[in-house]
Amino acid sequence: MSQDEAALRAKVQANSKDHAAWHALGLLAFNAGNLPLAVQCIEAAIAVNAKVALYQRNIGEMYRRIGQLDKSAKAGRQAAKLAPADLDAHYNLGLAYSDAKDYAKAVQSYRKALKLNPQHGLSWNNLGSALEQQGDKAAALEAYQKAIAINALHAEAQNNAGAVYSEQGKLDEARACFQAAIDARPDFVEAHYNFSSLKTYTRDDPHLLLLERVYAQRQTLSDHARIRYCFALGKALDDTGAYDRAYAAYEEGNRLQHALLPMDEARADALLAQIMAVFDEGFFAERRSWQGAADPQRTPIFIVGMPRSGTTLLEQILCSHPSVHGAGELIELSQAMTQATGAGSGQPFSAGVAALSQADVKRLGDDYLKQVWKLSPESVFITDKMPANFFYLGLIHLALPHARIIHAMRDPMDSCFSCYSRLFNDTMEFAYDQGTLGRYYARYMTLMRHWHKVLPAGAILDLPYEDMVADTETQARRVLAFAGLPWDANCLRFHENTRLVKTASVAQVRKPIYKSSVARWKHFAPHLRPLYQLVKDYRPPDDAQGLFDKLPVVPLAVPAADAGGTADAWHSEGIALYRQDRFDEALALYERALALQPNFPALLNSKGFLLQDLG
Repeated sequence: MSQDEAALRAKVQANSKDHAAWHALGLLAFNAGNLPLAVQCIEAAIAVNAKVALYQRNIGEMYRRIGQLDKSAKAGRQAAKLAPADLDAHYNLGLAYSDAKDYAKAVQSYRKALKLNPQHGLSWNNLGSALEQQGDKAAALEAYQKAIAINALHAEAQNNAGAVYSEQGKLDEARACFQAAIDARPDFVEAHYNFSSLKTYTRDDPHLLLLERVYAQRQTLSDHARIRYCFALGKALDDTGAYDRAYAAYEEGNRLQHALLPMDEARADALLAQIMAVFDEGFFAERRSWQGAADPQRTPIFIVGMPRSGTTLLEQILCSHPSVHGAGELIELSQAMTQATGAGSGQPFSAGVAALSQADVKRLGDDYLKQVWKLSPESVFITDKMPANFFYLGLIHLALPHARIIHAMRDPMDSCFSCYSRLFNDTMEFAYDQGTLGRYYARYMTLMRHWHKVLPAGAILDLPYEDMVADTETQARRVLAFAGLPWDANCLRFHENTRLVKTASVAQVRKPIYKSSVARWKHFAPHLRPLYQLVKDYRPPDDAQGLFDKLPVVPLAVPAADAGGTADAWHSEGIALYRQDRFDEALALYERALALQPNFPALLNSKGFLLQDLG
């Protein structure tokens, strides 16, 4: 106990009403990293005197840090009321509202702070973030630019501005911002990761050398930072043709992310079985006379398929047509389906679907059109390219019978490996392991084949990515004809389209068609045998099996820094043996790892699949 703390404790013991001493004790505890004690002390100060703005401001920030956001906002409002000229009171209240996702109120608080001091860069940056969450990208970018004008070394503002420029297709400006963020803070992992996605690396690229230096010290990083450095380094090495080293970095990043986000495959299997059981031929025959939503001035175009299968390219081509608005990956449909079927409240999906009346289904379609057309009221066609909407094609057909459904297809080896080499912003639990990826692909194709069987002929247009790349104009004409649109030559100049693009393909769709992404997976073939075995039956005939027959089995290398007998290292070695069908040896290593770390989700998942294979 320090002398200061001892003196303060003596003061409150002598006089429990000494609110200043309680507050000072709270600040000492906060500086020592003891948030619960800090909260207790400042609550004691406020219990004596609730009219001190500083106490309310500080307790509000502490509540925010421990996740008690309602209390944080309440204290923040009191602080701002007591001291309306206190910039920090308004700024901290904005933080509380932002954390609670009440972005409208956050914007108000940040603007009040900036009225007091227009040179407060933190408020400009956070105002930009709140505006961005509200969908106002232009105003957000202006706010980030204000923060940068105040301090060019404001790394977060540079990174945030770079992200908006990237979505706008202003890739030179985006790269400059990410580089500025890295210059300002060399250990800023988000900027490194964002920068890597917009660069094409050469072997002597200074950023590649920097990434390799950081990667060598990755054991000192948090999982969050380590994962991002792994994917960034993998991308850089991939560009330079160092494919084995790139795969090692990708594999490490995926392994760590998979441990954080294990997939419930039993639930996924059960959902697939339910959908196919409910939406059979009899289901649609009984509802043949149903009338869903219909508006000739509002035609949705759904683009479905696997992630990284060309959905963004297809949407970019379509929305280069003057009659089409590209809305990107929308969540409105999944939210409406979840609410309509009661799936969000725990009701089985099958029971929820069976209970829907014709009026319920029509209302679902009407609500979707109403919500989505707020994005572009004058458009006749709007694209929704949420890939996983393939789960809902049965209800889409009933609720929106005039909708167009385009199935973006791609060689599963390319599509799946493209997922594996990418860190997604969304959950995407299936993407971070070859096994979960391959089995997800199999479920997806099983369901798409089912929809082709039970929906009317011609309801779905299958569009292979490889055909689009090989003959863009022919396939673009085919897509427009299916949608009911006249030909427009702008569709071939899709890369000049300046609309916002938010997906992982942001850099690719700013370029003319290129073919280097076709069969990209073959660079990594020695490492992809497990994935190939799971998806080979869904691929067009080629020489891939012969390629694998000629390749030796390449076990995964355990990173040298992990070779000290950690659960992570034993798990990795076990996976390498499992992929060589050396099940007994793999099981022994899994058991060894579990002895060190019994509650290791990805490891338990691996052991479960191995035991399944052993029967």
